[in-house]
Amino acid sequence: MRVAKFCERNIQVTDADKVIDLLRLHYQTDVDVCIVDCFSRCLECRVRPFCRIQLTTIEADDAGNLINKIFQAVKPVQ
Repeated sequence: MRVAKFCERNIQVTDADKVIDLLRLHYQTDVDVCIVDCFSRCLECRVRPFCRIQLTTIEADDAGNLINKIFQAVKPVQ
């Protein structure tokens, strides 16, 4: 299982909270959600939702696109 880390400040100013709710409600066996204090990405933080999986930052213009990008990053290669 992969861990998606979300910035607490980003959650407050974007719709990242919707992504977290969806992941926790429907995808808890695929992605573990962790909320951290700050990623020091202040300019991006105010603009769009993002998360970090391992050392990769995943960002999108809205919650729906972020969910899709998260699943692309965590789905197993076949």
